[in-house]
Amino acid sequence: MRFLVQPAGQPLDRARPPVRAFLAFTALLLVGWVASRAAHGALDPQGLARILEPLPGERLGPVALWEEVHQSAFLYGFLLLGVGSLLAVCPVSARTRNGLVGLATAAAFVDLGAPFLPLVRPGLPGWAELRIAGFGVAMTALSASVAVAWATFGREPGRPRG
Repeated sequence: MRFLVQPAGQPLDRARPPVRAFLAFTALLLVGWVASRAAHGALDPQGLARILEPLPGERLGPVALWEEVHQSAFLYGFLLLGVGSLLAVCPVSARTRNGLVGLATAAAFVDLGAPFLPLVRPGLPGWAELRIAGFGVAMTALSASVAVAWATFGREPGRPRG
């Protein structure tokens, strides 16, 4: 990974193909993640409640909740680390980089945390909508991050104006 922190030249030229392959697979992962949630009814509040809301007497929620959080936490962590690291060496402003990664991170935490709200307060309305919104914002910010990394990785930084 040393090539990611070298400024320019031949190592950076050799880095473009594997970075582009990583970003292409990342985009496929995001599409697959959305498709999987849609296929399981997890993009609909009623479907999400049916899958993840605790049944009467369940103290820790259904096993599906824990499996979902385990899988999603790993995927979010992996994607945020990988794409965020690429953005750190791309010639984009700190504001753009931090905004995309920060928004994706905050939305990921909303997505991961919202299903636990009915465990804390049974019958709490709106948790499913909150989770769906968090997932949507996270997918949008991660997709935008992938697009920015694809477009800018390996380019020379722009010259300052003035």
